[in-house]
Amino acid sequence: MRPRSSSSRRRAGANWPVILVIAIAALILPTASLVALNIVLRNFDATANRGDAPLTALSLPAIGAWRGEERINVLLIGIDQRPGEAPATARSDALMLLTLDPVARTAGLLSIPRDLYVPLPGRGQDRINTAHAHGGPTYVMQTVEYNLGVPVRYYVRLNFASAARLIDLAGGVEIYNERDIDDPDFPDEAYGYDPFKLPAGWHRLDGRSALKYVRTRHGGSDFDRLRRQQQVVTALREALRNNSALSALLPQLPQLLQSLGNAIETNLSTIEIAQLALLAREIPDERIARVVIDETAARSWTTPQGGSVLIPIRERVRDLRAQFYNPQPKAPSAPLRVIIQNGTLRTGLAAGTKAYLEQRGIVVLSIGDAPQRHARSVIVDYKGQPEQTKLLAAELGLPLTSIAVALDPTSASDALIILGDDFQPR
Repeated sequence: MRPRSSSSRRRAGANWPVILVIAIAALILPTASLVALNIVLRNFDATANRGDAPLTALSLPAIGAWRGEERINVLLIGIDQRPGEAPATARSDALMLLTLDPVARTAGLLSIPRDLYVPLPGRGQDRINTAHAHGGPTYVMQTVEYNLGVPVRYYVRLNFASAARLIDLAGGVEIYNERDIDDPDFPDEAYGYDPFKLPAGWHRLDGRSALKYVRTRHGGSDFDRLRRQQQVVTALREALRNNSALSALLPQLPQLLQSLGNAIETNLSTIEIAQLALLAREIPDERIARVVIDETAARSWTTPQGGSVLIPIRERVRDLRAQFYNPQPKAPSAPLRVIIQNGTLRTGLAAGTKAYLEQRGIVVLSIGDAPQRHARSVIVDYKGQPEQTKLLAAELGLPLTSIAVALDPTSASDALIILGDDFQPR
């Protein structure tokens, strides 16, 4: 397909909130109503034209199927845009690469740390988050492609306000915070402070709190921030599984567009987005990879100027790229070792789950009662094994939002399973 003009980019960018909802709904709702999707597209078509012409529905047959067979890569760029600052001058605070394979019917999400110290095309070494300020989304795509060997044609750029608004319209997100957060130095939007506290446990967060949870550096590293980013994305997808949440969101889409204005920009056209949404809805959850360039793929280094950066370990990054491209769960080289805690008032729940998991080849080191009652179950990953914990969640019939990461190399177990009131024995 031919590149769009700058005017096309502005039109698509102004309407990206609708596009984002379509894509998320299609991706996570394999049984989503085509009628509901058609309502979204009809609202989208009307607001895209922004004129006084009669409302024209964009029917599904008119959209057609995605014609290409090549992999589609889209770079999601979250910018740290302060009040009064032009988007073009802002640095990127979050970089995620989304891939869709229309033939294999797979997808992947790769998170890139903002302090990754890499060669910028034509400029020398620098942090990857400076690429946006040097040349906007196009230059960021070139930088990612140059360093990862992944061709990137499409992008979506959004600021924090637009992301928070979408989370609020979805009714918030439910996340499990594995440790207490107390960040008195969390920055506000006026170069001051806006303290953020969040105790350990399950929480429903609104958009503003969810962004704080994603961005805080308290008690962790940038790698923890990347994991929380993917955790919130997964929780948003889970929130939209709720038909009532989706139904409440749809009527507000025109107001969302008007309130966000140019807060989001993309170079994807209306038809392309709709086609990708219809393609994405055919991909099952287990064929979606979630990958982070984490501490196993980067090492800390101090530049001659005294800056703290991350140097990519190229061989490990190549391994993660392969996993990102081919999300096929691999059998663990050794049996998972877990601890089970009963967070309910039901007697024998931990013992019964132990017997079930042992039949599935999982080693249960111990069972016992949780320190407190849990309304929802959780799996705490101590060793950073996302594919294995995803399989464990499937064995237990738990959603991916039940998985939290709290790396502990000294732990004898690979994961802690806390059974909550929502748990149904297999």
